[in-house]
Amino acid sequence: MHVRELAIRAKCLAPVSLTTRGMIIKNGFYKSVGICPETRPGLCWIGLVVLLAGFAGTSTAVAGLTAADLPTNEVTGMAPPAAASGDYVSGMVNLEFSNYHLTPRGINLQDKGLIFQPTARLDWTLYRARQTTNAVLDSVGLGTGLFNDFDTVRSGANPGSWNEIDFILGPNATFYRDWKFESPFISFKSETGSYPTCWAWNPRLTCHDHWLRDFSVNPYVEFFDELQNKVTVVLVPAQSRSSYYGVLGMDPTYASEKLPLILELPTYILIPGADFYQRANGSGGGTGLGLFSTSLRATVPLKFLGTSGGKWSLYAGVQYDYLNNPGLLDGNLVVASTPDRQRDLVVFHGGITVRF
Repeated sequence: MHVRELAIRAKCLAPVSLTTRGMIIKNGFYKSVGICPETRPGLCWIGLVVLLAGFAGTSTAVAGLTAADLPTNEVTGMAPPAAASGDYVSGMVNLEFSNYHLTPRGINLQDKGLIFQPTARLDWTLYRARQTTNAVLDSVGLGTGLFNDFDTVRSGANPGSWNEIDFILGPNATFYRDWKFESPFISFKSETGSYPTCWAWNPRLTCHDHWLRDFSVNPYVEFFDELQNKVTVVLVPAQSRSSYYGVLGMDPTYASEKLPLILELPTYILIPGADFYQRANGSGGGTGLGLFSTSLRATVPLKFLGTSGGKWSLYAGVQYDYLNNPGLLDGNLVVASTPDRQRDLVVFHGGITVRF
């Protein structure tokens, strides 16, 4: 059956076997954007106020300021800069607005209305080598994080504006000054009851180079392994298998010494396992180049605010994704609102970041 027909059947007829992030469709259909959207405008403001109050009350911190700190639009792999000498806790808060909820895996979960994604990150330094020593291992820490997604267009099995919450927990270590290894475990939880909670392991190795005075390339390699339940759209559950993917990327960053401006060009390619994505006929989407993503982002530090309440900055950017995997394209036909197999997606985003 063609995947668009499958989506129509999910909307109008008897129970079908569709899942997104491992979700078996509730009550025979999935009320998703492009399937059964409820376009009641407005966010869940009460939940939002409670969430932001929680951030402020605990000084929890999070998402990154530069591309090297914030490689994706999820909590995965995000780590704030090294804490100052003597500080053993550091963190960030990031409040982002965009026109898409597009995951780092290219899944178009929401393409209508305004998307609001508050993220928080708190890092604990467990060990730090003395600066006077020439140690191989510089520091060891524990990262904790929280990602939320709110949409003005209500969607999900139990339609709501609070779409998703993700948690992160995992160790990290820096060595030879410029190298950082992170090994987070992430859970993806649906707040609309659209899919069972998914668990994944997402290790990453980054080189924060200092070859040039005001420019760094920040190359990295990344691995993602599904530990429990799928994080992609499942069209035929009986033929679905847990899988993985690898990423090769870089986060080129230019920090001007004369202007209050940081320019970034985070870019990566994703190479999935043969069964990471699933086609409409139940077969795996195959391996090879699954996704190419690049972004241009400008950040302006708000130095006039001082540092007593954290280091504040504003940013804006545009992201381009090229989708090349047939399973990814089939899945997006189900969860997105367009009837076309869109290979080219453009996301506009902006927000404010506070570092502690």
